[in-house]
Amino acid sequence: MQQMVLDHDWSQTPLGPLQGWSPTLLTAVSTVLNSRFPMLLMWGPELVMVYNDGYAQTLGGRHPGALGGRVPEVWSDVWADISGLVDDVLAGGVTFAEDLPLVMTRNGFEEETAFTFSYSPVMEPGGQVAGVLNTVVETTARVLAARRMAVLQQLGSLPRSVHGSTEKACAAALDVLAEARTDCPFGLVYLLSADAHTANLVASFGIGSDTEPADVVFPAQVREAIATGAMVTTTGLAAALPGLSRTGASPAGEADVDTAFVLPLTVAGQETPVGALVLGTSPHLLMDEDYRVFLTLAAGQVAAAVTDAQAVQAERRRAEERAEFDNARAQFFTEVAVTLQRAVLGPTVLPEGFAVHYEPASGTLEVGGDWYDVVDLPDGRYGVVVGDVVGRGLPAAAVMGQLRSAVRALLLESHSPAHVLGALDRFAELVPGASCSTVFCAVVDATAGTLRYSSAGHVPAIVVDADGGSRYLTAAGSLPLAVVENLVRPEHDVVLAPGSTLLLYTDGLVERRDEDLDQGMARATAALREGRHLPPVELAGLLTDQLLHDAPDDDVAFLVYRRAG
Repeated sequence: MQQMVLDHDWSQTPLGPLQGWSPTLLTAVSTVLNSRFPMLLMWGPELVMVYNDGYAQTLGGRHPGALGGRVPEVWSDVWADISGLVDDVLAGGVTFAEDLPLVMTRNGFEEETAFTFSYSPVMEPGGQVAGVLNTVVETTARVLAARRMAVLQQLGSLPRSVHGSTEKACAAALDVLAEARTDCPFGLVYLLSADAHTANLVASFGIGSDTEPADVVFPAQVREAIATGAMVTTTGLAAALPGLSRTGASPAGEADVDTAFVLPLTVAGQETPVGALVLGTSPHLLMDEDYRVFLTLAAGQVAAAVTDAQAVQAERRRAEERAEFDNARAQFFTEVAVTLQRAVLGPTVLPEGFAVHYEPASGTLEVGGDWYDVVDLPDGRYGVVVGDVVGRGLPAAAVMGQLRSAVRALLLESHSPAHVLGALDRFAELVPGASCSTVFCAVVDATAGTLRYSSAGHVPAIVVDADGGSRYLTAAGSLPLAVVENLVRPEHDVVLAPGSTLLLYTDGLVERRDEDLDQGMARATAALREGRHLPPVELAGLLTDQLLHDAPDDDVAFLVYRRAG
């Protein structure tokens, strides 16, 4: 931008040639151009624009033509919103706006955006206001992320299905999404029939009372999503279904929805999706990776609602069949616990070198709050997480599901375990029952052979090298979640030598009533050392046999990673 300002023909603007600029103007322009923070200088009564590289990104397609232009003309679409603020500053005042919503057409469409900015006066000698300095940061991504996280939290907080109806479970989930039409203008859920040959529309929102047009457009894409298990994009809806979901879909204004995503509904224990979720996307938002992640997580929550309802249906059938046996009730609730926990953890397809195991507490009739996760990240990296929510039963499981979804989303946004746990602290403060939960979060770089980790009050991970040497990962330990406000989380890097083995686990694996925790950790280390040459899946079996043979009275979740030798 410095070069562009030097090369610009300013004689064709009210500012005149560079040689005639006042010292005050030159100083203000220098301040703007030498700042990496987005800045705009609006000079003179015509409000001529001079800006830096950071601000150029805010302009979108209006750059570079905006250089030397007049603010009321360049920003004609938002001038009505900001003109009063500019007038206040020209009169000698200052302004500040936080997350101000603005609808602009910088990218060729009416776009919903948000900005935090300050307008400050630039004074000539003598006290006359000669220009306005705009210091700005676009907060659209943060505002959207907070809005979408709130929706996912609501979906994760839905009460467990007590009716056993998949249709009602889907309708309850869509009721939540119907309150988020700024991101999801409309939605439909299709479920496979009992013969698995046809997909039926069971719930919808945002498409008016007449569903026949939508029913004609989407079944082909629904069948494709179910058959392939992959997201399918549908475009051209504005032409095929004019007027679809126009009213009330966005504060940015009325516009036909042109694009929808068809997402398969995959549930635990079933290889084929049970249906598909169709979600329209806002014509006033950019379709970026964050938007796709949000839609995928929403589909996961709808799938969880279907899983829950199916589990209830299965429980009822089993209860009816075994009603004459004295142990029918205990068996009923035990299977509920396993079904629901595995439904929340989901059918993970693990990368090479990983193995996981979950086991409920012996004799328990309740679900628990232990979980593990492996998240694919760019450049051959993986996010690995093990966590434990305080308490037991459905409240703990509901909190666990929300925390697990939040960690997965945060890892996709930031690859720093400390930043992830810091953001999770703030999220946990909003979730009843989440405080004091423990989490071990790490990022494995399989190529470089490194591990970066941070622990929120969790039992330390164990590393055993190929030669049998072992160590506990304690250097980046800290307090459990949401215990202290604004806690700065530490993180630490360790080297994973070729052939080394990493074990992340919850305390149920090592904690016993009749011995110290150190003894249990030593026993786990010995078992890990013994099986350090076994494939990860076989090693997980060895750990289960040696450490869980005495039927522990707490849930257990653990994750094993082996770096290739």
